[in-house]
Amino acid sequence: MRLKALLVSGVTLMAASVGSAAHAQQAALMPLPAAMSAGTGQLLVDGGFTVALAGPADPHLTAAAQTLIQRLAAKTGQFLAGAPVPKGATLTLIVTGVSAAVPAPKEDEAYTLTVTPTGASITAATSIGINRGIATFAQLVANGPQGWAVPVVTIHDQPRFPWRGLLLDVSRHFMPIATVARTIDLMQAVKLNVLHWHLADNQGFRVESKVFPRLHQLGSDGDFYTQDQVRQVIRYAADRGIRVVPEFDMPGHTTAWLVGYPELASAPGPYAIERHWGVFDPALDPTRDSTYQFLDRLVGEMTALFPDPYFHIGGDEVNGEQWKASPAVQAYMKAHGLKDTAALQALFTTKVQAIVARHGKHAIGWDEIMDGDMPKDVVVQSWRDAESLRKAALAGHAGILSAPYYLDLSWPAGRHYAADPMPENLPAGLEGLILGGEACAWSERLSPENLDIRLWPRAAVVAEKLWSPKNMTGNVPAMYARLATVADDLAAAGSRHRAANEAMLARVAGPAGVGAVRPLAQAVEPLKDYNRSARRPDAVQSTPLNRLVDAIPAESAVAREFGLAVDRLIAHPGDTVARTQVRSQLERWQTAGTLLAPYRQATPLLAELAGPAAKLTRLAEVGLAAADAVATDQPLADRAAAEKTLAEAAEPGAELEFAILPAVTRLVKAAR
Repeated sequence: MRLKALLVSGVTLMAASVGSAAHAQQAALMPLPAAMSAGTGQLLVDGGFTVALAGPADPHLTAAAQTLIQRLAAKTGQFLAGAPVPKGATLTLIVTGVSAAVPAPKEDEAYTLTVTPTGASITAATSIGINRGIATFAQLVANGPQGWAVPVVTIHDQPRFPWRGLLLDVSRHFMPIATVARTIDLMQAVKLNVLHWHLADNQGFRVESKVFPRLHQLGSDGDFYTQDQVRQVIRYAADRGIRVVPEFDMPGHTTAWLVGYPELASAPGPYAIERHWGVFDPALDPTRDSTYQFLDRLVGEMTALFPDPYFHIGGDEVNGEQWKASPAVQAYMKAHGLKDTAALQALFTTKVQAIVARHGKHAIGWDEIMDGDMPKDVVVQSWRDAESLRKAALAGHAGILSAPYYLDLSWPAGRHYAADPMPENLPAGLEGLILGGEACAWSERLSPENLDIRLWPRAAVVAEKLWSPKNMTGNVPAMYARLATVADDLAAAGSRHRAANEAMLARVAGPAGVGAVRPLAQAVEPLKDYNRSARRPDAVQSTPLNRLVDAIPAESAVAREFGLAVDRLIAHPGDTVARTQVRSQLERWQTAGTLLAPYRQATPLLAELAGPAAKLTRLAEVGLAAADAVATDQPLADRAAAEKTLAEAAEPGAELEFAILPAVTRLVKAAR
């Protein structure tokens, strides 16, 4: 296979180096490496592929080699003898030091990958860098005329930011150990290095506590991780160079705590696990010494379980209503000169931070904790906006950005890609306080079944923003071109974003068959932001996530390609290829209503799609008329009717939106 078969056509990127800059045509990698130079030829990856280890013995290094062998076997479909051999291997992993039992916050993650026609090597300080290098090596492997191979290349690479995280919320919908492990595997594949494990919230307390057992016994519906399982996850992540940072949100988001320990609350119980979504009144009582005594013992237990030096205490969305309604709390506030509930929360956070510090950890909190006088070693995680991150840095706090990286809100990959973790107008010298960022997977609308559909491959886009040099991450069309290939690679690495999509579509389609649902599925996307909650306020924890809106990706690749073809047609009306592409796709969408009509009442899952399918048929008919008008320079026959159809399509129903609506609207506007 020739090297050019791996390259993204027309994409050139600046390869970063000290004192110089060289252009290197870039393979379909994500994240992009800091510096890459392509050679001539290839290294075959066949049944004789082997790995050797060089340097000090390290079980993490052996695990990294096994991870690579497993990935390559899954990707290529070949049996690879694989186990590390003494010498003469296809690929040698070379380290100069031994990695610690678990990764530290600022590991040396740099690596050098060298591929020649006769062999390859990855060199790094420890197994941490090796893990980053094998992620790149696995992506480079592609099939060609001579079989699976890696192009001859030299890569020198290191991350832009040390904190590249993924928040996994397991409280609202519990994620089994197998799902967590798969998520860690896929994080390793795109060089994410922090699993932010959101373990407790209103809907569930998900970790076994031997000190306060009613937390998990009464607050989890039986879905929790034993302490042994937690240790297993931490070891599994460490083998892949990934840290595990737990979050126990407080003083709000604690309803599940209060089921077993109502005496912690600011109002008398009893309490029940919260089944709805939103911000709720219950909160820990910050005025009683007994609250802090409880937290001291709980934090002591959990900090001993989780070895990472950081411990997340939450601190977000405390509405203060329970505190306002409590005479005892109000009397405390008056006696201590606290003007409002924000000041009371600041006092609580200060005390909890001191508890965390006494147990040898650094506290992290959401940006609301900035209201208090926090010690400078408290890290601020911004969920509201980048300005909160800038304010934290100005106050001397290290920070992590999450605001633009909420994967559960179904934003397009391009929106995530446009957001840089470094705040604008940050004074010189404060850049080092920006640790990086985290993609977030809040699970109100996520289950173990559809998690991968929402996370992958878009999480790879966030990973690139956090790893690659800034000057390499501005080309959105090139990003999408690479993302299509990376999606294939992630599927081979174990992601179920495609398999789950197909299985869920089959369930939705039922007697109609997937073919009847697919045209609609490719034309729509889930409602963005928090609009699903606004349209379905009655949704609860037990509401099945089995509808079309739950089964489809956040972004329709078919709709995006259609939009690009529409733009080509508008720019060049005589482009017969673009016209054919636009028409053929619209003709498929035109059949949506007809395909589903016989089954509209067959099942509830199909019944709710009758309206959207009929609207899609009408929208496609308008698009066809507009496309012909643009291509032939003829007037659109009935503009008023077309505009009425566009207006109706803005509300398809079933918590969906037509991803093709903007492109069809552009066609209508372009028609005279």
